Amino acid sequence: MNVRFGMRSMNRGAVLAAAVWTAALAVRTAWAQNSVIKSYPPTEFFTQEEWQKSSRAAPEDMAWWQDAKFGLLIQWGPVVLTGKEVSWSRGGSRGPEKGRGDTPVEEYDNLYKRFNPIAFDADKWVRTAQRAGQRYFIFQAKHHDGFCLWDTKTTPYNIMNTPIHRDLLKETAAACRKAGMPLGIYFSQRDWYHPDYFGPGHTRYIEYMHEQVRELLTAYGPIRILWLDAWYPGVFTAADWKSETLFEMARRLQPGLIINNRSSLPGDFDTPEDYIGEFQIDRPWEHDFPVSEQWAWRPDDTVKPLPAILQIIVECAVRGGNALLGLGPRPDGRLDPRQVERIQEVGLWLGRYGESIYGTRGGPFVAADWGGATWKGAKIYIHLLRWSGVRERGGARESWSIDQALDLPPLAQRITASRVLTGGTAAVTQTETGIMIRVPRESRDRVDTIVELTLDGPAARNGRMEFPRGPEAHEAESRLR
Repeated sequence: MNVRFGMRSMNRGAVLAAAVWTAALAVRTAWAQNSVIKSYPPTEFFTQEEWQKSSRAAPEDMAWWQDAKFGLLIQWGPVVLTGKEVSWSRGGSRGPEKGRGDTPVEEYDNLYKRFNPIAFDADKWVRTAQRAGQRYFIFQAKHHDGFCLWDTKTTPYNIMNTPIHRDLLKETAAACRKAGMPLGIYFSQRDWYHPDYFGPGHTRYIEYMHEQVRELLTAYGPIRILWLDAWYPGVFTAADWKSETLFEMARRLQPGLIINNRSSLPGDFDTPEDYIGEFQIDRPWEHDFPVSEQWAWRPDDTVKPLPAILQIIVECAVRGGNALLGLGPRPDGRLDPRQVERIQEVGLWLGRYGESIYGTRGGPFVAADWGGATWKGAKIYIHLLRWSGVRERGGARESWSIDQALDLPPLAQRITASRVLTGGTAAVTQTETGIMIRVPRESRDRVDTIVELTLDGPAARNGRMEFPRGPEAHEAESRLR
């Protein structure tokens, strides 16, 4: 490895830029990233007071989750008998939301009578997630269609009234405890099946919904994540769910709980769905995406290619977020072999290069077209995902490429060593004005070329990252040449 250093003194510009960046984060309006759905804005704005009031998880509870980086989300239910999307294929009313699915209500709402996932094996599901490198497990207790996959006392529309007659959440919780896998619960506040949902008796529905959450957080042992799913400005408000009361109850029942932002409150973390979040390290976030094209199982669905999944995971990490990968089990309870094969390939990659993902944070270089960086301790991992491309800037499209070297802004710390985790060689040169990384073509990985930089001290000082650039970096990106 060829490493050259030309640092004669601490770079004052880097320290000044860090101070500017920190100040900018301290005064900006808080916002929460959510899913991009036609006619719905992708972000929701909150004041700092609202943000701080709602984001009440303890630092150590957020830290384990941010360290975990990669989780599993199960999307499942009687709807898989049709091969169509969960909830959205139901033809009935959606309350204040528009649109109807193409499965008639009388058919959709009676699918549970034939739902018999006799091959369901919670231990196998959890082992599969662990082999894939996933470090938390989120089970869908109820989606928007109102069907409950646990033994609830609130409604007969639940798993105990299906042919299998087993509490699948209870079995999953036991499997997670046995394997040491943190368990989260996906729960939709929507309920298109319930007769009082956004009708004259909506107050009764809120009481019903809160009681369901109470059951989930008292009967299944430690729950680390409450993943809610009913948000859109102009459609829902926190009052529609009595979200403040709901959050207070949830945190009281499960003191170590973290809660997402889909209840018209900021919660503890953001959840961009149909796009990967922006570079954001002052507020935790997680991008959720299915391994196939559809969330729920479909027999002819297309599984995403391995490079595409890996690049999503890396993009999330370098931008400061987590990745939540969705699986859709089959009607008989088995995981789709094609999906399992793909996520096990992900696990093999993470087994080799996971040190550059797990336990890291995004930065200190702001993510750009070429990729970005992660860091932990005294190490920085440069993730080179792309070497050329086309981007939009100022309303125009322009081509860019890394012809010879990636030229990065300066760091205050001194680089003492470097290596290419993915194999091959790289030349790293550090001067007062910046860092230059040259990777010969034969050493460039087709998915992610990872260059590890070892510093002479921690990348974060006094618990805070010192950024080499100011807030204009979102637009400026790294210089390429």
